[in-house]
Amino acid sequence: MGAGLVEQLTAILLSIRIVDVLDILVVTYIVYRGLLLLQGTRGGSVIRGLMVVLVLLWATSWLPTLNWMLGQLVLPGVIALVVIFQPELRMALERLGRAGVLGVQIGRVETATKQRVITEIVDSAEELSGRRIGALMVLQRDSGLMDITRTGKTLNARVSVDALVTIFYPNTPLHDGAAVIRDDVIVAAGCVLPHSEQPGLSVTTGMRHRAALGLSERTDAAVVVVSEETGAMSLAVDGNLSPDLERTQLAERLNKLFEAPDDRQRLLFWRR
Repeated sequence: MGAGLVEQLTAILLSIRIVDVLDILVVTYIVYRGLLLLQGTRGGSVIRGLMVVLVLLWATSWLPTLNWMLGQLVLPGVIALVVIFQPELRMALERLGRAGVLGVQIGRVETATKQRVITEIVDSAEELSGRRIGALMVLQRDSGLMDITRTGKTLNARVSVDALVTIFYPNTPLHDGAAVIRDDVIVAAGCVLPHSEQPGLSVTTGMRHRAALGLSERTDAAVVVVSEETGAMSLAVDGNLSPDLERTQLAERLNKLFEAPDDRQRLLFWRR
């Protein structure tokens, strides 16, 4: 019996093709990325409930009426997942559209935000921090932010310390929103950002930090936050908040985010 089992296992292994291995690896990777997406989100409980329904659906195949009733719950569960993960799905499709299949993109590499602009932003954050003036500075990367800029006042002003400090100075018309910066231009100010709905956020997390996290969860923008209460400088990127940064740390992170090759047209292969 043992020899027969060995022969069967050997036959199965010999029948596996390279394409089968590749298929398994691709499916495994997709499932893995999906689990990472679900981890710590409000969709986790929904997917667990859907899995329970699927298991019960399989286990009750011999009970036609109950099986039919459970089957009616599958489609609403899938629709609920789509609704819950709408921001994540939108961002994933945007990245796929920019990068193409397997992250390959052919085209012109746009000039990164100049060192002068990063210096102006860091100088502004440091000055606002010293004065305990709250601020939200959104640095646009690849994702479009038209929906955000529409909520504020169009400026199209050159990025400078004077302009940014003036925008966030207390009691000015635009101080209570976010300033959106694209390249070396302050596109709009007084903009409203979506708040984060991450479970487990500390109750001490301020509204500015929640807004910064919310936008970074939905787009690839980088958001510089200055706390009005403590003057601490923070940076939100990809749904993660780096709090209490020193000037050098903030500058280094921004430089790393916006570093790019030189400005000539080329064939570029990369994955964000």
